[in-house]
Amino acid sequence: MVLDANGTEVDWYVGYRPPGEKVQEKLQAILDGTDTFKSLSAAYAKNPKDVATVFKLARKYNTREEAKALEKFKEVVALDPAGRTGTYTQDYYNVTVPYTEYAEFAIAANSLDQARGGQKPDMGPAKAFMAKYPQSRLIKQVYERLESYYGYQATKEDAARFYEEYTAKYPDDPMVLFSWLSRIVRDKGPVDQGITLAARIEQLTEFSPDPGINQLLAQAYALKGDKAKVDELYGKTFMENKVTSLAYSLVAYANYWLDQNANQESALAMAEKALLLVPDSYYLTQQVASAYIKAGNEKQALSLYGPAYARKIGADSTSLFTYAGFWARQGKNLDDALAAAKKSIELLPRFYLFWSTLSLVYEKMKNFPEAINAKEKAVELGPEAVKASYKKDLDRLKAAQEKK
Repeated sequence: MVLDANGTEVDWYVGYRPPGEKVQEKLQAILDGTDTFKSLSAAYAKNPKDVATVFKLARKYNTREEAKALEKFKEVVALDPAGRTGTYTQDYYNVTVPYTEYAEFAIAANSLDQARGGQKPDMGPAKAFMAKYPQSRLIKQVYERLESYYGYQATKEDAARFYEEYTAKYPDDPMVLFSWLSRIVRDKGPVDQGITLAARIEQLTEFSPDPGINQLLAQAYALKGDKAKVDELYGKTFMENKVTSLAYSLVAYANYWLDQNANQESALAMAEKALLLVPDSYYLTQQVASAYIKAGNEKQALSLYGPAYARKIGADSTSLFTYAGFWARQGKNLDDALAAAKKSIELLPRFYLFWSTLSLVYEKMKNFPEAINAKEKAVELGPEAVKASYKKDLDRLKAAQEKK
């Protein structure tokens, strides 16, 4: 709350969302007198029929005094019943509507919010709003307010009628279906209706299953006694996959920002968190090492994914090959990369990719004769699809050797 030198209210600002600069901007606007309670009250006193002023004053009261807000919203509707004066953007939902439409929505919402202690809300204003604005982007918020009553306090029969209407209007919104399934799980039935909803939600969210949603789906199938489905939806494998997926997303985030040469502190922190989640992944270890190198910290990269790590790999030919290729591409730690590449070939001598990686290591070491020998072996063993590309590499290596 901001007061002037005389203790008179200038304005108030309810709530906080980061970043802090946004709050600072809001405070500066208050100091500048932009749409403050004081400036709006003065404008209203001069011209009580200015719709924009009345609407803004209603919105201001709405964060603090509902009765006064309701009074002003009704004035907006009376002054501009056709909604031609101006528009308001509801930032949280990214919805822009005329002042009058939002005022009528606010009146309806107020009537729904007045229900306390299990009382059925007054549906009159809400029904009037939905009838007048059947295509309004605000209607879903009316249903969301109704859901707080029908989801917890209404009878099963009334709740079923409400949710049938709600889900018929938004049949492909998993969170709308989720709200009905939540009520069914709380009531422990009807089980078959719950399973139908759970199957549809699973279908709608299969691209990226959400743990919070899947927990409810598991509860629905538990009512049915389907233990296998419960384990599939919310068991050990499901959560391990979510952890792995998160770890991969974290390293992708890290490498993106490091490639942009920005947000470095956060990028490295997220990369390190990824490795804490899945510490035994050689891919993630390599990605975090890459992040350290991009940040200019070769020492830390070698500590994580250097000779000590190579010794732990043992006889895993794929991990050795990956390790050798990583350091060859960096042009660093080449002696150890060479040892790893050679060992991978000892373990699997006829795999052409291993010979190609050995060639790359030798090339980085400027040992062109050995690079050429290894690449020729890769050409000999490789499929037809790679031979043309590898022969070009051979020509390039031979030219480099002649130049040297």
